[in-house]
Amino acid sequence: MSESLTRICYDADPACRVHHTVGYADEYALMAQFHYDTSLILLLFLRGHGEIRIEGRLYSFGAGDMIILNPSELHRCTIAADEVFERISLHVSESITDGFATKDAGLFKFFYERERGIGNILRAERMREIGGDRLMRDILSHASGVGRADPILLRCKVIELLAAISEAADRGEPTNDSPRIENELILEILQYLNTHYTEDVSLSDIADKFYHSKYHVCHLFREQVGVTLGDYLVLRRIHLVNDLIRRGDPVSDACFAAGFKNYSNFFRLYKKHTGMTPQEFKNSIGK
Repeated sequence: MSESLTRICYDADPACRVHHTVGYADEYALMAQFHYDTSLILLLFLRGHGEIRIEGRLYSFGAGDMIILNPSELHRCTIAADEVFERISLHVSESITDGFATKDAGLFKFFYERERGIGNILRAERMREIGGDRLMRDILSHASGVGRADPILLRCKVIELLAAISEAADRGEPTNDSPRIENELILEILQYLNTHYTEDVSLSDIADKFYHSKYHVCHLFREQVGVTLGDYLVLRRIHLVNDLIRRGDPVSDACFAAGFKNYSNFFRLYKKHTGMTPQEFKNSIGK
């Protein structure tokens, strides 16, 4: 392997951070843990191939494909180690439209209202048809540029890309092919949890409901999803808290609406899983 892995991060604009990665996959890229992010992420693979697990579903991807991840989707990406890969990662927050006379006008609707684990892949052919590959390269160019107009053009190109994807979805054009489902039981449990996570739900409740032992559910869930069932519930509730904060709800109201019973416990778990406090998240989106 002659080409080492390099990552260049362009974070000058917190509303649209751009990362460019190229080289052979290192141990972290191969063994990445399941995780989630606090912003919308678009990943364009220019070279290489691999698999990504999202909410109990498995997608394969290759050169030219884009992966779409909203903030509430738990995922793990595995990249093949036998070839050079190149990836542009775009992290977008709602503040991307700040400063424009007209606000987002539903710009994020498709991305945030998709069913989790569905519609996550935009194949290379579709990317070319909507000009997505060109726009992603333009975004990287403006993110790394030093021209006076580059910061403005960067935001314009990001908005153009989001609009192109959203408009294709509005026309009913498919954005993905069917993902593989590795375990029907886990998929059913995830669907149940995603409907009832604000309620009092325990491992025992799930084991009884789906007629399996607690040990079997616990072991299989962690193997397929990447976290314990209890941590998954916490992550789901934290994402709802973030959605409510984005909507303008006070942090304390969001905490209890999401199913947390104790504010101190919520605060500790929020900081543990996100690396920031709820107030810091609120400040980051300009609310």
